[in-house]
Amino acid sequence: MRYYPVVLFIGIIFCSCKPSAVKQNFSAADSLVIHFKDEQAAVVTRTVQTAESKAIRRIIEFIDSKETELFKCGYDGKMFFYNKGNQIQELDFKMKNDSCRHFAFLLNGKLVSTRMSNEAVDFLDALERGMPYY
Repeated sequence: MRYYPVVLFIGIIFCSCKPSAVKQNFSAADSLVIHFKDEQAAVVTRTVQTAESKAIRRIIEFIDSKETELFKCGYDGKMFFYNKGNQIQELDFKMKNDSCRHFAFLLNGKLVSTRMSNEAVDFLDALERGMPYY
């Protein structure tokens, strides 16, 4: 009986360490392509590609945030996540409208929208301007 609190604590630790659904769906990615677009002209203005795992993990951390309403304010770009050359996930994002910043993607067959932080906006803005590091 005296070990009960220790066993309970260990059980809570293991249960709380389960990765989120977003991380489960995106974490297999070994490369990423981001298309930034001019929404008015409907053209891609810059494409950024990376296979750097640190950058991919950072983007996934940005995506794995609080769910928001499903905004209808257009998109500033699109991301494609790949594993061994096969596309595993696609998402749209809006970053240039302060009241409508978000990521939108299908998660287990359901359209999901998550909040885009200021840090994510800064990171994506730096990439769009051609800066390799934020």
